[in-house]
Amino acid sequence: MYLQLNNISKEFHDRRGNVVPVIKNFSLSVEKGDFTCLVGSSGCGKTTALRIIAGLDSPTSGQIILNGTDITKLPPEKREMAVVFQHYALFPHMNVYNNVAFGLNVRKLPKKEIETKVKNILDVVGLSGLEGRSPNELSGGQQQRVALARALVIEPKVLLCDEPLSNLDANLRVQMRAEIKSIHKKFGTTTVYVTHDADEARFLADTVVEMKPIRIL
Repeated sequence: MYLQLNNISKEFHDRRGNVVPVIKNFSLSVEKGDFTCLVGSSGCGKTTALRIIAGLDSPTSGQIILNGTDITKLPPEKREMAVVFQHYALFPHMNVYNNVAFGLNVRKLPKKEIETKVKNILDVVGLSGLEGRSPNELSGGQQQRVALARALVIEPKVLLCDEPLSNLDANLRVQMRAEIKSIHKKFGTTTVYVTHDADEARFLADTVVEMKPIRIL
């Protein structure tokens, strides 16, 4: 398996100092190039699982393996992953081009290579010609495409998506599902995608994993 979560558990402490389990002994296996959806109701731990994969949260116990290497304690910037958040997290002071190029600039790639990569990914997501626009000049669907382009342009080993369509209206969600599926076919990036929408999961995914809330007795 390319990505493995082995018996991951995560506990938080409430205001009174009581231990609150969110995930308990959760295991997941994802093949390289697979599109896996974590689906479940609010509070089942699916976003926490995604954040643990990304390194944004640390598991209380368990192990994360990527391509044969234990990355459980590796910081997020060392994991070669990219995250598309529910609220896109675009930089409001940057135009489309600079938002998409951000990760490449951090990696100090040559300017010409950055230009080529950004142009190519904007073609793929249908944003050519909008390079100079700021995020507040874009529709919700266009902002979502920018977030996807920014994530994919760095060629991550794993793409992580946390309910990226939840802020769109119903018609646009259906359209963007099809576009995300098409983009995945073009890139073949190993993807873990969180959603509460079972229909969305079935449409997008090669593998659907249902997560259920922990029952606290």
